[in-house]
Parts: sequence; C-alpha cells; structure tokens
Amino acid sequence: MRLESYFWLYILECENGSFYTGYTKNLAIRYYQHINGKQSARYTRSFKPVKIAQCWRLFDTIGTALKVERFIKKQDRKTKLRWIEDPVDLKSRILKNMKKELMLFPFDALQVEKESKKMDWKKIKNGFDPFADILNFPKKNS
Repeated sequence: MRLESYFWLYILECENGSFYTGYTKNLAIRYYQHINGKQSARYTRSFKPVKIAQCWRLFDTIGTALKVERFIKKQDRKTKLRWIEDPVDLKSRILKNMKKELMLFPFDALQVEKESKKMDWKKIKNGFDPFADILNFPKKNS
C-alpha cells in the first residue's frame, strides 16, 4: 500500500444535535457538499451540519475505510462522544473489535473548520485538497 493512498473519516455534528459519520478522499470538498446540500447525504440535507466534530486520516484501502465508517456508525452516541473527546481511542477500539492495526491519525477538527472558512471554494469544487500535504501525525508525549 502506498502512503499516498488515504481516506478521511469524519463525524459531523448536525443542527439537531445528532452525528453524521462518513468517509471521503477529499474532506474539504465533502464538507462543502454537506454544508451546501449539494451531492450530500440525504441526512445532512435534512439536518444541516454545524461543525466537524472529529476527523481522522486513514492510510489504507477504500474497503478498510468503508469498514471503519460502518464500525463508527454502529456505535452509540456515548461512544461517539468519547471518540470526539479522545480521537486516539478509536484506533485502539478498532484493534480490539476488528482485530486490525491501522494507520489512523486524528486531525484537529477545529483547525480543519478554521482552515475551511479561509479556503478558495472555486478551487475546492474543482478537486483541490488543501489538507493533502498535512500529515498531522500525533505527537508523542514527552
């Protein structure tokens, strides 16, 4: 597997307080689609996202991304809240429950939100990924 082969997993908080989970190749364009109701999921057209609650970058195959997305979607609200507060915990839960070690790295959702507001959406709509070069590997505690 090439290191360039990655997917985003994300949890959106919607206007009704619920969570929507998804995966994508380009988080910026997918978030734009959810916010604007264009090519977005039926759920987020009904309940608009208010923010990215949490996001991770997964270096693996599309099949693994789909499995992890499904795994997150099946969890209860309390578990999703725990992963939003402690995004590193998702990786250990996947290892325990799916018996799979992943290259899964949490991103600072507030940073993604902040950067999203400054983006050139014309470029984004044409496929530009402003987060492509940011690896954001977790820092080890000293």
